[in-house]
Amino acid sequence: MGVLLPLSDLRIMHHKLQDHDLDAIRQLSRSINNIDAEILPEKLSVTAAANQEIQILVASCNKLMTRRANDLRRARQFAADVTHELRTPLTILRGETELALRSGRNVEQLREVLESNLEEISRMTYLIEDLLLLSKSDLGEIPLKAEPLPLNDLIEELHHQAQLLATDKNIEVKLLCPQQQILLHADNLRLRQVFLNLLTNAIKYTSEDGTVVIELTPHADTVAIAISDTGIGMEEKHLRMIFDRFYRVNKTNNRYDGGTGLGLAIVKWIVHAHQGTINVTSTLGQGSTFSVILPRIVD
Repeated sequence: MGVLLPLSDLRIMHHKLQDHDLDAIRQLSRSINNIDAEILPEKLSVTAAANQEIQILVASCNKLMTRRANDLRRARQFAADVTHELRTPLTILRGETELALRSGRNVEQLREVLESNLEEISRMTYLIEDLLLLSKSDLGEIPLKAEPLPLNDLIEELHHQAQLLATDKNIEVKLLCPQQQILLHADNLRLRQVFLNLLTNAIKYTSEDGTVVIELTPHADTVAIAISDTGIGMEEKHLRMIFDRFYRVNKTNNRYDGGTGLGLAIVKWIVHAHQGTINVTSTLGQGSTFSVILPRIVD
C-alpha cells in the first residue's frame, strides 16, 4: 500500500514541515508498510500535533482500509456461501445414491432416486451458471447488446406471460401502461430477464386471489417501471440486503423454491449496467414494490 519515504525527500520537505510532522510521516509510512494483506488494523493514527494535511492523509488511508476490509469480508462470505450452496445438493446426491446401491430397490424406486438426483444436478447447473454470469459481470466481460427497444412492447409481452404464470393461483396481473411509446437504448434479453425475475417473484410470494400490478411511468428523461404485489412482504431489516448474493429472507424454505439466491443480485447488476437504479419498498403481510428507473430516449 505504500513505501517509506527516502530521507533525501524528507530533507527537501524539511523547510516546510516541523519535526513532529516528519515524525508523523515516518510513523504513518511504517504503519502502512506493516499492514498485512489479510489482517488489517482497525485504523492508522499519528500524533495530534501533525498538521492538517497529514491528518487528512491518515483519514483517507483509514477510509481506504475500511473499504478493503469490507471487500475482504464480502469475498470470504461469498466463498462460504458458495461452499454451502454446493455442499447441500452434493450431500443429497451422495446420500441417495449410496442408499440406492445398498438396498434392494425396485425399478420404480430407482427411478425416483434418479429423478431426485437430476433435480439436484439441475439446481447446481443453474447455480454455477449464475455464478459465472456474476463473476464475468464483476470483471466487465459481459457487453450489453444495446439497441433501440420499445419498452411498451416488451412489458406487454411479459404481462401476458405473467398472466399465464398466475393462473393456477388465480392472481390478477394488471398492467398500467401509457399510450405514449417509450423507447430505450437497451439490451432486450437482459431487461426481459430483469422484469421476468421480478414478476416471477411477485407471483411466487403472493397468495391465491391476490394482485400483481405492473406500472410504467414516463418522466422527462427516464422511465419508472414498478412491479407491486399483495404478497407476504418483508420486514424493513431485510430491504437493504435483498439484492446481496445468496441473501434469503426465509433461509429455511427458500432453498427449495427452485431459486439459486442470486436472482436479485443479477437483476441489480443488469439495471446498473443500463445506468439505472432499482429499489424496493415493502410491508410485512401487505406486499412489496420493486421500482426500476431507466434512462430513455427522448425525441
